[in-house]
Amino acid sequence: MTSGRLPAIACRIVKLGGGLITTAPGGPPQVGEARLAALAGEIGATGLPTVLVHGTGSFGKPAARRHHYLGGVISAGRQGVFAEVSALLARLELAVLEALRKGGLCAVRVPLAGLCAYADGEIRLLDTDPVRLLLEHGITPVLGGNLAWGRDGFAVYSSDTLATDLAIALRAAGLIMATNTNGVLLDHGRPDRIHRELNADDPSLAEAIPPDRQDVSGGMYVKVRECGRAARTGVPAFIVDGRIPGNLTTSLHGNPLSGTRIRAG
Repeated sequence: MTSGRLPAIACRIVKLGGGLITTAPGGPPQVGEARLAALAGEIGATGLPTVLVHGTGSFGKPAARRHHYLGGVISAGRQGVFAEVSALLARLELAVLEALRKGGLCAVRVPLAGLCAYADGEIRLLDTDPVRLLLEHGITPVLGGNLAWGRDGFAVYSSDTLATDLAIALRAAGLIMATNTNGVLLDHGRPDRIHRELNADDPSLAEAIPPDRQDVSGGMYVKVRECGRAARTGVPAFIVDGRIPGNLTTSLHGNPLSGTRIRAG
């Protein structure tokens, strides 16, 4: 997954959910600049080396529904769809970066091209050295969910999977997925009751948290599954509420005000 030429850095991986940072109030998709700037301030205040990954929210999900690739794959020959979605996500990436910088974070975009490859029906993270180098310089690398490509066509590299792949490859000190919910709900429709801890290997999980078929990323079920994958390698993993001021700061220190710790095994 990585060349291994550079030493490990005790970094944290923060994934900001698309629903947390984007809005579409009856018009074109927009980035929630005020919230992003506040979250950037929370990350910067910790002084901890952090890699930031973000979802696509109102920029990516409607496009997936409109062009019928909720399964995550755009077949070869649909290069027009690939080009359209790539341009849309480029606008998102620029807006995210500007909001983070307004929040005082020294952030630099790391393009996915060259870091990953789509082959034989799988996306693989190949190189993390560019991310490591930025961390060594005291810079916050920023990556977003996007499209990978190969001879077979194009595929969605979900931000949840990307964040987990980075956490494992970098041997991160923590993986924090910030969402617009209190954590993993005990009862759907009851946002006041959440799991404080959850075992990602629980066989009843699929029934308790069904996958979201209208979300190309799979919704909360996939977040729990991906956090479990990180937890199996020894990376502490949390799904937390990104709407609560100060919660991201405490989560980066391993003690969220509101959220769910995901364990495995």
